[in-house]
Amino acid sequence: MNEHPLTLNAGDGHTITGTLFTPAAPTAILIVSHGMAEHGDRYTPLARWLGENRIAVITYHHRGHGPSCPSGDLGHYADQHGWTRVVDDLHQMVQHTRARFPGLPVNLLGHSMGSFIAQAYAQSHGDKLDTLILSATNRIDRGQLLASRTLIGLIRLVRGKQHRSRLVARMTFEQFNRKFRPNRTNADWLSRDPDQVDRYIADPLCGFDCTVGLWWDFTGGMLRLSPAAWRKDLPVHLFSGTADAVGEMGRGVRRHFQTIREAGVENVTLRLFEGGRHEMLNETNRDDVRDYLRSLCLTSDSPSSVAHPEMSPQTQAIID
Repeated sequence: MNEHPLTLNAGDGHTITGTLFTPAAPTAILIVSHGMAEHGDRYTPLARWLGENRIAVITYHHRGHGPSCPSGDLGHYADQHGWTRVVDDLHQMVQHTRARFPGLPVNLLGHSMGSFIAQAYAQSHGDKLDTLILSATNRIDRGQLLASRTLIGLIRLVRGKQHRSRLVARMTFEQFNRKFRPNRTNADWLSRDPDQVDRYIADPLCGFDCTVGLWWDFTGGMLRLSPAAWRKDLPVHLFSGTADAVGEMGRGVRRHFQTIREAGVENVTLRLFEGGRHEMLNETNRDDVRDYLRSLCLTSDSPSSVAHPEMSPQTQAIID
């Protein structure tokens, strides 16, 4: 398999960087939209494994993330139109992928923050995708989001867009970790595998506080999501752990699954892995999760394809 650096130019002059993993004869493509306070390179082991199964993978770094981001800009999308720009960056990646691999199905995997970027992309450019896969996502709780955004807006007004608020950190990542007291680390909420947690903590490009500007953009983008506006025949597959604090220990992601189904999306599935925390691809049962993801990619040869051998092409929820 070949691994090549990938560089694309965004319309505003920003340079999008990533890596293209190409097996000898790919049968499908997976684009990875990573989560908050991490980076695309963390998905290299997954990409290499999928390559062995003839799936080409593109990983890249969102704005404010990754090794090419100046340290002072980590955790900040942009001073203006941050959400629009991160979604447009993803559009550049999809367009590049379509041109490079004509005729092959394009699957989009979004994890956590990246799952909401992926949903925003599907809402505006759903015709460019063959399958949307959402890892560790959650429902759109508009009341809570509006309250949080009001607070973030006040902090942003007083302290500026690039301020990193400890209050916001306590309301998010630190609150997630409190679900797993007594804590060994401040990132226990990510995985039951202590080695994976320690790798995250040791990575200087992970775990940083994001700016209130990013949080303002992110919450605003989430509030604009509406599954009713999605392409009805776009296969959508959600997976999460039952102990993922972001997904409200399975409750929130179940509600999001239900919302998508009620919006009329014809092929939507949910897979919950018992006991799994936030990063199912770095969990103790990650081999099972990888195999599940592989099956989604290899059966996405048409917009109405079946997502998994155990699932119907209608609406199903499975708990392992």
